[in-house]
Amino acid sequence: MIKDLLLDILDILIPLLLYQLICITNHNFYKNEHPATYPQGRPAAPSVSFSRDIRKWAFEAYHLLYPKKDQRRQMLLGLCCGIAIVLSMLFPSNITNDFDGDLRSIPLIIAVLYGGNVGGIISFISFFMCRFLIGLDDFFIGFIASLLICAAAYPLAARFNQKSPQFRFVTSILLTTAAFIVSWGGFILTKQMNESYSGFFMLQVFLLQLVTMSLAVFLMEVTIKAICMQEQIIRTEKLNVTSQLAASVAHEIRSPLTSIKGFLQLSMRNAEGKNKKYLEISMMELNRMEYIINDFLNYAKPQLETIEVFPVSVILGQIKEEIEPAAQANHVDLEMLAEDDLWIQADRSKIKQALTHIIRNSIDATSASKGRISIAAFRHFHHVCIRIRDNGVGMSPEQLSILGNPFYSTKLNGTGLGLMVTFRIIQAVGGSLEFQSVKGEGTTALVTLPAAADLQLKA
Repeated sequence: MIKDLLLDILDILIPLLLYQLICITNHNFYKNEHPATYPQGRPAAPSVSFSRDIRKWAFEAYHLLYPKKDQRRQMLLGLCCGIAIVLSMLFPSNITNDFDGDLRSIPLIIAVLYGGNVGGIISFISFFMCRFLIGLDDFFIGFIASLLICAAAYPLAARFNQKSPQFRFVTSILLTTAAFIVSWGGFILTKQMNESYSGFFMLQVFLLQLVTMSLAVFLMEVTIKAICMQEQIIRTEKLNVTSQLAASVAHEIRSPLTSIKGFLQLSMRNAEGKNKKYLEISMMELNRMEYIINDFLNYAKPQLETIEVFPVSVILGQIKEEIEPAAQANHVDLEMLAEDDLWIQADRSKIKQALTHIIRNSIDATSASKGRISIAAFRHFHHVCIRIRDNGVGMSPEQLSILGNPFYSTKLNGTGLGLMVTFRIIQAVGGSLEFQSVKGEGTTALVTLPAAADLQLKA
């Protein structure tokens, strides 16, 4: 049996390698585009001129024919894990009972955890059909055992991909242990335990399952990391093209704008009455246009003018004083907690600009009802982390995936330039900005900045 289980490891890993190959080499499995746009060649969505019922049916059929990319990935993983389950039950030889002849629980757990509802259902249906066609006795007990394994993994599947790789690995190992206990419990319950099955033999089987699950999780984590890297490369290319375009357009507009602004200032000296009022309005709009152009230039190449070492608590205190009136006007409670010994080396004004924009976005997201924004600054190894959390409207996974893209904003009147500049400023100082959000529950922004060296602090 041990020899069969060693060969069975290949039945588990080969379909996962196929999944990895398809995901890495096919761009259709990268993140979703804007919800209103689709890849080139995809037909347009059904017309909105239908009646309500027909339009609802048309859109459901449309999304069934053209599922979102995350769903495609889940469907592919469920199919590959289903193939692994079938191979595990049939090769190198057909199973003789439900508890000692295969490693079916491993791809089943992988499909539920990494593939969500879609992947788990596809893999479980594959197991059910294969087990039914094999036609062994005690079908009901084997079915219940596999159903218990899926039920144990299901509560963790919702936010499993948002957790750290270490958490995912430990969770998978614990579920494998639970599946082993369930399987051998059913083995004893059905009185199929052979006297030759010693404790050492059971330990060997358990270790083989742990090794197989470790290899399977390793393949899945490599796949996730490779896809993220390719997404980041594509995103960086788009941002570079946009930054070059922004710089060229901003410079071309800035020259005539300076001339117009100068002539308006001269005209305002002798203007009276309504003419002066019109000129003042024109000057205000020109200043607003100049502010937008400066955002373009900051996005194209953030100018870090004065690099200094300063405590995060001071800059957060200044931001709180400035935006507290706006928060109170929108009935938003602002809480701030920052340690005193958190120092960073950056351009104070630029970091203040970036953090202020994130906090103002949180205020706008919670202004519809009484909201709360909590800001916490803490140290994580050699980095300073600033977490901004609100209980606002939140964002969908599709919105999160394209957040920070050029000219995309969740606000009705937003241009998307502010968040683009925020990303560029934080990247310019060697930091990172990540968002986590749940629709209707709120959003969390995590700013990670390099901590200043201890020698610089003492100086």
